[in-house]
Amino acid sequence: MENFYYQNEKLFEELNEKIEKDPDDIQNYLILGKLYVIGLMYDKAIEIYEKLLRKDPLNVQALINCGSIYFFKKEFDKAINIYSRALESDSKNISIYYNLGNTYAETKNYKKALQCYQKALEIDDKNSAVYTAIALLHQDYNEYPDAVANFQKALAFDPNNPEYNNNLACAFVKMKMYEEAIFHFKKALEATPDDTKILLCCANAYSSLRNFEEANIYFDRTISIDEKYYNAYICKAISLCEEGKINEANATFDKAIDIDPNRSNAFVLKANLAVSENQYAEALKLYEKAMLIEPSSPKIYIHAGNTCVLTDDLIGAIKDYKKAVDIVPDDNETKLIYYDTIKEYVERKLKKENKSEPQ
Repeated sequence: MENFYYQNEKLFEELNEKIEKDPDDIQNYLILGKLYVIGLMYDKAIEIYEKLLRKDPLNVQALINCGSIYFFKKEFDKAINIYSRALESDSKNISIYYNLGNTYAETKNYKKALQCYQKALEIDDKNSAVYTAIALLHQDYNEYPDAVANFQKALAFDPNNPEYNNNLACAFVKMKMYEEAIFHFKKALEATPDDTKILLCCANAYSSLRNFEEANIYFDRTISIDEKYYNAYICKAISLCEEGKINEANATFDKAIDIDPNRSNAFVLKANLAVSENQYAEALKLYEKAMLIEPSSPKIYIHAGNTCVLTDDLIGAIKDYKKAVDIVPDDNETKLIYYDTIKEYVERKLKKENKSEPQ
């Protein structure tokens, strides 16, 4: 960030001069490196840390800082290498194991990530951040009971932490344990009452319990805080569909469209609702609008094709299915639908021709 550099140019110059005058003062390297990181000048920061590491190859703080930069740059192999070097210098440092575990998690190396987190807990078995990292790792692999157990361990040491409560609530949602989820969403909201994402999640959980009265209270709270929150209108409209309030659902989808007419989701969902109400012509118009916005989405063409089948328009269905197949040629399920529709069309045509032949 050039602005940051020029705003602090004198400080940068002073630190560089100090390093020139006293190259053995390690603190100056660490301060300058941190300043470069604050200014998002990562390459400059690495340059300083590497300069320090040439003087002091096992400087733990420089290695951790350097590894963190490589992590944020998504250069995970380099980060792993640096953190491993740091462990050679300090094998009892919880931060190194935690950061290394996070890096392995990013590379989808589940086993090594878990090993690092377990090593961190051997050093400090009351560290909430490590339990949370383990829980998120289990969640990534859809191991929700294990995720819940570790989120609960994190909360045991920090019971009012809104992030931990929200994480646990989301894991409960995945397990369809909506009452438990609502309890922890509300705990999170005690600390962050205007967090629209948590409010919306709470609304959705109530809707899943078919407690539409409470759901609407939380939907309305969400929208009152952020009137342009597209997904809030989408979720509220879906909930209204479940409640059987079709007109209100359509009006809410329309509000989402007004907020962002360049997103296809509201058009597709409104079209799906029209299909459920046997309004096939209206549904096809909406799918066409969605196609213009997102022409590379196979699902929209499949929805449209299915609607054509319902209206007995097999030629229209074949055209839409063909477009879906062109987008995802390796999707066997889509190809099967496409070929079955062609087969049905041919069989109908042959049957009709046979009937029209003179006896």
